[in-house]
Amino acid sequence: MTAAAPGLRVLLRIRILPGHEAEFEELWLSHSRTVRTFSDNHGQQLLRLSGEPGDYTVLTDWTDEPAFRAFERSPEQQAYLRRLWPMRAGGEMQLLEPLHECSRELQEENR
Repeated sequence: MTAAAPGLRVLLRIRILPGHEAEFEELWLSHSRTVRTFSDNHGQQLLRLSGEPGDYTVLTDWTDEPAFRAFERSPEQQAYLRRLWPMRAGGEMQLLEPLHECSRELQEENR
């Protein structure tokens, strides 16, 4: 049986208070292990805006929006957010519908 393809990508832009960047990265890495235990999570990335130490983007892929919303309400996510909020200076979240993917692996498969 194959896993369901990701039907939702969540883009979270987050600004961390100066001096809390390393703490945030450690917290995110620790929480990422928990996120992986949710069967509807298909991957995640933490990115930082080049030259801006406190500006981060988190990308996560989910089976669908209901699965993501269930994760958001989970005790694990709520515990993470309680630790995150004191170091957070702002941010925004966008829900994106994946339409097409063009990667080297896909190009080689189609040859």
